[in-house]
Amino acid sequence: MELKNEILVTDAAKAHLKKVGAGHKGLRLTILGGKGCGGSEYELNPVVEIEAGDDYIDLGEGMALCIPSLDMLKLFGAKVDYIEDDLGNRRLDISNPNETGRCGCGKSVTF
Repeated sequence: MELKNEILVTDAAKAHLKKVGAGHKGLRLTILGGKGCGGSEYELNPVVEIEAGDDYIDLGEGMALCIPSLDMLKLFGAKVDYIEDDLGNRRLDISNPNETGRCGCGKSVTF
């Protein structure tokens, strides 16, 4: 199902995701359990085809950000952005109101 307002993907994030996923139908954002000190981690992988159980966000130019339906429950209301910090480091940033905590390095989260 195409998502319209459930997750906000900024223009900067869309441009970055299209660059990273070039040559594919898009990227799949999943939540991996049992990872890191927080217990879960976000992961992006290339998508060859959108799967029947995926929700997706149209990124434009024929690309999509696909999200497995079970993970969508944990991502509802999240904001995906591509940011540059004060030191010039650039990264994809997911601000998720469903998280109950993050580890010190920010890579793993708890729900």
